[in-house]
Amino acid sequence: KSQITKPFSVPTAIPEEHSATVMKKPKIEKYPKEHRPKKMPPKMPRNDEPARDGPTLSEVGNAEDKDTSPNNIRAQRPLPRVGKPDTWRCWATVWVSASPSSPSSRKKRCRPPSLGSRSACRPIRCNARVRLREGEPVPIPYCRACLRTGDVGALCVVTPRPEAGKCLVARTDLPRGYRMAFFGRRGRCPPCSVDDRAISYYPPNRRTGRNTAPGGGGAAERRLVQTNYNGVLRPEGTGDIIQYAACPGPGERQNMRSTFQYWGVRNGHLGGLEFVTTEKVKAGTQLCHWYGNGWFVDRGLKRLDVGTDDYPVPKRKRKLSSKSNMT
Repeated sequence: KSQITKPFSVPTAIPEEHSATVMKKPKIEKYPKEHRPKKMPPKMPRNDEPARDGPTLSEVGNAEDKDTSPNNIRAQRPLPRVGKPDTWRCWATVWVSASPSSPSSRKKRCRPPSLGSRSACRPIRCNARVRLREGEPVPIPYCRACLRTGDVGALCVVTPRPEAGKCLVARTDLPRGYRMAFFGRRGRCPPCSVDDRAISYYPPNRRTGRNTAPGGGGAAERRLVQTNYNGVLRPEGTGDIIQYAACPGPGERQNMRSTFQYWGVRNGHLGGLEFVTTEKVKAGTQLCHWYGNGWFVDRGLKRLDVGTDDYPVPKRKRKLSSKSNMT
């Protein structure tokens, strides 16, 4: 019986003379003071990382609060190639209330004003999230709402004269490099006898999202890859308004052009093409791009100047002849 041991019991309290030594742990210093690592600088983005596609809606509003000009539209940055869906933002322009007290995230959208009228609202970038529609590498840079109406915040469609038809006019002052998207349904090319506004479609590469290749002058000169023709883009029945951009006449010059940046997939339903302004465009000025000589020859039409007094088109700069230089 004397050899039977009692079960082990944990003491309920620690004696006061041992509490200080038992509870406190010795402080171990990993690095001496003279050998401690210095604070590393913040991580900087690499040069090969694509830039963020423009500021957020709140950043745009805060930046515009510092500018007192009524129209402060900036050129958009190009979309990244592939794999950055968080940076795919809408390119369209919207009008919001201009009250400086309310934050930009709570500003209400206004109806775009008509040409030549003053408005208490001001234009900013829509900047809404753009999502994939058909598994394309890069989507058309318009959100669902702006895809139904087009970029009506910066552009509008007018009819200056019946014989010229409709034309595309800048609603507000646009900077050089302002980007726009032409989009339509993919299909077959209609005959020349039908009034159409279709554009040939060359789908981009699924990996890179581009449809250009280096030209003869190196990487600086790029050319369009035309070996993957996939029908045309027909904007009829969509919200596209770039289709109404006219072709400049013999005495006029273009102020917008195509960049050969296509969106969509091969044999898809919807596709798009990027256009960009080549110079500053004032409000009320027509937006024109070159159709090509073959477009007029195939239809038996003659090129005419499309500019009017109300909606002008930039004139072509005349070159001085050698005789005038001699005099």
